[in-house]
Amino acid sequence: MPIRVPPGRAGRLWLVRRLEVARRGAEVLDEKRRTLLREQQRLAVRLAEAGADWEQRAGEAARWNDRAATIAGARRLRLAGAHRGDRAEITVEWRNTLGAVFPAGASVRLGKHPDFVGLGGGASVALAADAHTTALQAAAAYAAAAAAHEAVRAELAATARRLRAIEHRWIPEHEAALRRLALELDQMELEDRIRVRWSLERGPSR
Repeated sequence: MPIRVPPGRAGRLWLVRRLEVARRGAEVLDEKRRTLLREQQRLAVRLAEAGADWEQRAGEAARWNDRAATIAGARRLRLAGAHRGDRAEITVEWRNTLGAVFPAGASVRLGKHPDFVGLGGGASVALAADAHTTALQAAAAYAAAAAAHEAVRAELAATARRLRAIEHRWIPEHEAALRRLALELDQMELEDRIRVRWSLERGPSR
């Protein structure tokens, strides 16, 4: 859509002011983009570490589950599962960085484990339960890291799009409009000078 520029010299002042605002906005967006890029890189490291930890803890939990099933038997393992205790509660800590709201971390609170040994499950079941608790905590940390990385990635992409729109479309369009208006004003001034000279050369009308 063509830019609707006020006529005359007022239009030139209007365009100059809008270009000043746009260039300042581009500077602010570029600073935001660079800050978000650094944050994304930091979160990528955190995500990789959390993913590796979760994979390790999940593997340990699976191995302890197999050991408990072998030592205590599948029936006792199912019995222990039926007395698993309270539900887990996950608390998420939120953070806002330049418009990107994301989890800064997540903590898991579990109720006290039942006495698996007293229930006849043996030490292997208790150790398997501990391993699964640790895996759950690692899974929550990984989920928070993944959500944080995605939120910052999305905000970074949106910021980059806005910056490109200003730098590659908005500013060039207004600069072109300013050049066209400058030519029009120059032409008008030239025509005015010609008319004045012509009037002077003709002299006063009789």
